[in-house]
Amino acid sequence: MKVKRSKMFKVFFAWVMLILLCLVKANASSVREISMDEMLQNSQLVFEGKVIDVEAKENSQKRIHTYVTLKIRDIIKGEYYNNNIILRFLGCTVGETTLLISDMVLPERGEQGIYFVESLERMQVHPLYGWSQGHFIVGRDAAGAEIVMTNKRYPVKGLKSNISEEPLGKGEQSSQGLSKGVVRDLIVEQKNNEVRGMRIDEFKNILYEKMRKKQ
Repeated sequence: MKVKRSKMFKVFFAWVMLILLCLVKANASSVREISMDEMLQNSQLVFEGKVIDVEAKENSQKRIHTYVTLKIRDIIKGEYYNNNIILRFLGCTVGETTLLISDMVLPERGEQGIYFVESLERMQVHPLYGWSQGHFIVGRDAAGAEIVMTNKRYPVKGLKSNISEEPLGKGEQSSQGLSKGVVRDLIVEQKNNEVRGMRIDEFKNILYEKMRKKQ
């Protein structure tokens, strides 16, 4: 009897994991394209930081999460009272078990970037607003200056000024098409052979100005 129950549990668990993966993949492939205004307005915490640790763990429900620890260098929006913050992403590999989430790009150890955290309270598949859209990497140009790049390392050139969007209430979302990994009003350099982009202080000043206008 114990053997039959064990087999039934394994089959049930396999079906649960399959359903979970299908739901996650469907969610990953249908992330909305958003604007910088929406992302900035609806993110609870926006900060510049550096990744100091990345660790994958499997919990008691056999779900694998990746815990990314970042050292906060500068808070652009919101409040956080510790020097370090841990962001939890669903998926990764522990031992011989892998939970693969489509369209998931994890911050890497040693990476410096700007991160738009959707919520500090809710546990989500991806903690950043708009998934890849809320994940920027700080790189360097030929002169050694710090510039802002997408998480696929395309240099950010600027923001489009002719994007029209109705003002959003708190928590409201605009209805746009599906995301290609970059906020819709961002201008990026699609060629990496010559790294030129917006400097980090210019990018942050744009964010500060947008927040000032919303006050």
